[in-house]
Amino acid sequence: MFNKIKRYIKILHVFHKYKLYSILLKEYKQKKESVDLCTCPIDFERKSNSVKLRMAFEELGPTFIKLGQAMSKRPDIIPIEYGKELEKLQEMVKPYDFERMQPALSLGFCPGSKETGRYSIDIFDKFNTEPIASASIAQVYEAVLNGENVVVKIARPGMMDVINLDLDILYDLKFIFVKLLGIKTQIDIDGFLEEFKIMLNRELDYRNEALNMERFRENFKNLKQVRIPKVYWELTSDNILVMEHIYGVPLRDFRTFSLDKRKRIAKLISSSFLRMVYIDGYFHADPHPGNIFVMKDGGIAYLDFGAVGKLDSEIKKGMYSIFYGVYIKDVDLAARAFLKLARKSPDDIDIHAFKWDVDELITRQHYGKGERHSDDFVKLALKYDLSLPRTFSLLERALVLIESTCLDLDPEYNIMSDVKTLSKEIARSKYSPARLVEDFQMEWDNFYDLMKNVPTGINDIFESVKMFKEANVVKQENAIENRRFIISIFQNLFITVLLIASITLLVLGQKEPDLETIGLVGFATSIILAAIIILRKK
Repeated sequence: MFNKIKRYIKILHVFHKYKLYSILLKEYKQKKESVDLCTCPIDFERKSNSVKLRMAFEELGPTFIKLGQAMSKRPDIIPIEYGKELEKLQEMVKPYDFERMQPALSLGFCPGSKETGRYSIDIFDKFNTEPIASASIAQVYEAVLNGENVVVKIARPGMMDVINLDLDILYDLKFIFVKLLGIKTQIDIDGFLEEFKIMLNRELDYRNEALNMERFRENFKNLKQVRIPKVYWELTSDNILVMEHIYGVPLRDFRTFSLDKRKRIAKLISSSFLRMVYIDGYFHADPHPGNIFVMKDGGIAYLDFGAVGKLDSEIKKGMYSIFYGVYIKDVDLAARAFLKLARKSPDDIDIHAFKWDVDELITRQHYGKGERHSDDFVKLALKYDLSLPRTFSLLERALVLIESTCLDLDPEYNIMSDVKTLSKEIARSKYSPARLVEDFQMEWDNFYDLMKNVPTGINDIFESVKMFKEANVVKQENAIENRRFIISIFQNLFITVLLIASITLLVLGQKEPDLETIGLVGFATSIILAAIIILRKK
C-alpha cells in the first residue's frame, strides 16, 4: 500500500507538471458523441497537448509507454491527433550500470554456475558489461559463447512489481478516464485493459519470446533474405534471453542507403510482413525501424519478438478477402467481406453509403502516393460502428508501422503492388503438391477411420433397434398390466357391492320372501364370481 501511494504521488506530480488535468477537462468539454474523422486543418492546440501527453508517458516509465503505444492505434478511445503523437513513444532510456542489474541475474539459472540458482557470466568466453541497447524493460549486452557471438537480453530488476503496481492504478482510475475521454459504452475498455495486461506479462517472459523466435525461424526457413536470430535455450530463462548476434544497420539509419537499395528493402519488408499475416497467420506486432536490421547482403533481420499477433483461419481468410477485394477494385467483395468480419448484416447499416465509402477507400489505396492508408479500415469501422476482432487493432498498428517505414524508404511505395505476388504465393502454398498430398492423406485417414468403424456403427444400430423393440414390449406389457389392475379393481368392487346388496336383501327378506330369494341368488353369485377370479389368478 505504501508503494502504491508513492506511485500515485508520482503520477499526480507528472500530470501536474505537464498540465494534463486541464487538457483532459478541455477534451471532455469538446468531446463529441462520434469520433471526429475529418481531414480538416490541423488543430495546433490539440497537437501541442498531445506532445505533452507523450512526454508525460515517457517520464512515467514502461507501463505508460506500452499503454501509449497500445492506445495510439485506438482512435475509438482517444482522438486521432493524440494517437499519431503516441506512435512516437520510444523506449531508449538511460542504462543501469551492471551492478544494478545483478539482482536480475540471480533469478536466472545457468548450468555450470558455481552457486545453485544463480546465473553466472563466467560461462561466457567474453561478456561486455556495457549495454549495447537499453530500454525501459530490459538491457542488451554483447558476449561470446563457445566462439560464437551472442547477445544477452536481461530484464531490469523489479520491473514486474512496477508494472503490476501501475496496472492496479490504471484499473483504479479507469472510470475517471472513461468519463473524461467520453468513451462510448459499447467499447470494451475492460477487454482492452485485460489484453494490455496479458501483452505486458508475455513481453516480460523471455521464454515466451524465445518460443516466438523459434516459430518465426521455422516460417522463414526457406527465405534466405529474412533472418531470425537463433535461441540458446540452455542459457535462457524467464528473465534472461541469449540469442545469436545479428550484425547489420538498424533501419532507422536508412538515409545512408541509396534510393535503389531503399526500394528493394521496402519491397522485402512489405512482402515478408504480408506473408506473416496472410500465409502464416502469425505476425510481428511491433515492427518499428529499431526492430529491423539491414544486413550486408541486402537481406533483413527481425528482432524483439515479445509482442506477436495471431490470426485464426477464419479471421485470416476474412481479412484477405477484404484485402483482395480492394486489390481487384471490387467494391461489393470488399464491402461484403468487411461486414462479415464485423459480424454485421447489410440490413444493419446504410449499405449504399457504406459501399460509397469502400469505393473511396479503394481509390485512395490504389492512387494515393506517398500517403499512409493502413488506418483507413479502422476509420471506416468507427464511422459505421462496426466491432472488429481484437486482433485487428493489433494488426492495424503493425501495418501502420510497416507502411510508414516503407514510405520513408520509398516515397512512391504502395502496399497494393505486393498483392499480386502474395496471391500467387498463397495459391502455391494452398495448392502445392505437398499440401495436396497432405490434405488427401488427412482426408483418407478420416475416411479410413469412418470405414473401420462402420461394422461397429451397424452393430450399434441393430442394438439400438433391439433395445427400442424391447422397450416397446416392456411398454406394452406395462400397459396390459395396468389394464388388468384396473379391471381387477372394478371386479372386486362389483363383487363387494353385490355381496353387500345380497346380505342387505337377505336381512330384509325375513319379512319379504321375494327379497330373501333375490338376496340368496345374489350372495351365491358373488361367491361364485369371487372363486372364479381367485382361480384365474392362480
